[in-house]
Amino acid sequence: MKTRNFVVLTISIAVVLGLLIYWREYATRDQVALYHVVLWQIGIWMPWVLGFKILEQIIGKISKTKFGILLLIGTCITWVGLHFGWFFFISSNFSPYLGLPGSRFGVYRYFFIFWTLIDIGLIWFIIDKLKSVKDEELPPPLLFELTRGNNKYFCEPSQIHWLAAENYYTKLSTTEGVFVMRKPLKSFHDLLPQDMFRRIHRSTIINVNYVSELERGNGQNLEVIMKDGTRRKVSRNFVKEITLFFKDRTY
Repeated sequence: MKTRNFVVLTISIAVVLGLLIYWREYATRDQVALYHVVLWQIGIWMPWVLGFKILEQIIGKISKTKFGILLLIGTCITWVGLHFGWFFFISSNFSPYLGLPGSRFGVYRYFFIFWTLIDIGLIWFIIDKLKSVKDEELPPPLLFELTRGNNKYFCEPSQIHWLAAENYYTKLSTTEGVFVMRKPLKSFHDLLPQDMFRRIHRSTIINVNYVSELERGNGQNLEVIMKDGTRRKVSRNFVKEITLFFKDRTY
């Protein structure tokens, strides 16, 4: 949900409330101007744009912290309290109903029902909309369709041990066995998560989570030993990169 759309929503709420209050207080229409009531309501509800931006930031981080839900609830309660304080400040100084019979601090008692219900409704609406947007931003899970004979297997990246180019084909070693696909290695390299897969040779990509050992030979020669016992040679162009990568991953 864009900020501009929420500004339009906030102004619409303020205008509608202003009209309803003006219509409800028919006895004071000769003493109060409609535009004054509407401007008063806009002044009360516009700070909700700031509340929207705050909740947008909180919801964006809710999945990254252990206490995200508590932080969100605390923020909502705090914001409603601050909004009520703002409501009293604006009404006590700028309400068109100041000093009129039956009003106190420029408001009537039933006003509180309006403000409380709308505050709760706006919180629910914003959280629901922003969560929907965050869910839509999540990419769909990546699955590879592998075939062996007449059978089809669906493989997640985490199930792949290593990939090796063989002419126009790519061999994949997975938890379900070895498969061959008529696709170039580059097509897999562009799709696989970069934090999980590393190229160690022009024709080889490995899943770093399945590496058991790095074995040095003579000179700059380096081999990766996978947990299934497979040995894959590291090209000289990648020796330094792979060595530093695993050094940073270990304690």
